[in-house]
Amino acid sequence: MMKLFAADGIDSEIQAHYRLISSVRDTIGMHTHDFFELFLILKGSVVHVINGSRQLLEENALVFIRDRDVHCYEQTTGGDCQFINLSFNREVLDDLISFLGEGFPSERLLEPAMPPSTLLSKTEKEYVRYRLDQLSLIPQEKKPAVKAEVRAILTDLFSRYIKAEADPIERTGQPEWFKALCREAKKKEHFTRGTAALVGLSGKSHAYVCRMFRKHLGMSPTQYINELRMSYAENLLLNTDMEIVDISLEIGLDNISYFYDLFKRKHNLTPHRYRQFGIINR
Repeated sequence: MMKLFAADGIDSEIQAHYRLISSVRDTIGMHTHDFFELFLILKGSVVHVINGSRQLLEENALVFIRDRDVHCYEQTTGGDCQFINLSFNREVLDDLISFLGEGFPSERLLEPAMPPSTLLSKTEKEYVRYRLDQLSLIPQEKKPAVKAEVRAILTDLFSRYIKAEADPIERTGQPEWFKALCREAKKKEHFTRGTAALVGLSGKSHAYVCRMFRKHLGMSPTQYINELRMSYAENLLLNTDMEIVDISLEIGLDNISYFYDLFKRKHNLTPHRYRQFGIINR
């Protein structure tokens, strides 16, 4: 098995390396390395052999690889795969974790046997690609600028997407199906469809799902879904110019009065005042 070293392939001044991989044939065999990676599947699918397991990764999958993972890529019977890869030094990750602070669940990224991954929506995939493509627009001789952009991008992507797999309310004693259900619920295509979608994903009765949410989280499935909706709405209010009525529809609520009521209960502010307050304090 090969071991790759940052000193051999990553510029020490930039501390990162970005590349487009147009075919699985362009990858190497089973290997590990002393650096970290973030890769995004752009087209097709690939079998990811990782730490003794085999995963089928589809288009839009975003995966974080740690410096102790052992992995390789195998072509599927369905065709080839194209993906982008950002490799970066341990120092970059350490600085990122320090910057994001105690609220960022770093131990849940580094300690589990399998690395974290998430399936993005098409819009999210295009956003991640856009952010990574910014590295190609900076002349490589401007190394401090490239280094700064790498760190800005990683801060953005980790805070948006990578931590999503690490549910801060997971507790010991929760059944695996319940943990998996909560992780699935955090995907936009599910929480915007409400409690019925949550129950459908579980494959269990509505009453049983309600009992399990009360037992393990101390809340109803509806409350859990609405927490996810409000979190997504907060991001849209602060980071987009979308009209408030459109944000309500975007999170799956066609009753804007109900949206206002939920939001005010959480923040003691209307969505409009929340947006104003956020802009003032930036």
